[in-house]
Amino acid sequence: MIWSSQLKQYRGLIIFFSAATLLFVLAQVWHAQSAPEEKKQEQERQLRGTALIMNAGTPKMLDESNRLDSVTYKDGVMRISYTLTTVSKNEVDADAFKKERKAIAASVSCDEKGLGTFVKSGLLVYYTFNDSSNSPIAVFQIDKSDCL
Repeated sequence: MIWSSQLKQYRGLIIFFSAATLLFVLAQVWHAQSAPEEKKQEQERQLRGTALIMNAGTPKMLDESNRLDSVTYKDGVMRISYTLTTVSKNEVDADAFKKERKAIAASVSCDEKGLGTFVKSGLLVYYTFNDSSNSPIAVFQIDKSDCL
């Protein structure tokens, strides 16, 4: 019976610590559930910013025959468009060109210093190459399977 009277004496303190512990556990569970969403939102902000920076000043000549026309990002897809200003579609073997450019694009897109971490976590990068008359020469995508 002595134990019962001591329990009544500390009942308020026990309830307070139980409630505080429960609140702490609930906060940890909520944070664990919201952390992936926050990470995804941060990644979206970074990708939109990267596209804006890459798109600044477009169209811009990269060299005497290659022009970067646009870079856009929306919903997990980045689109990068180039024009070969001195080439006609009829002058190019489209299959060989696509194979060569896709290999180069995969190397660049999978690089850790650039888009690599984003591509490896699910970003799709669509590349479009047009000729001097704006006819498509090659269109392809790079995804995480290309980064192996």
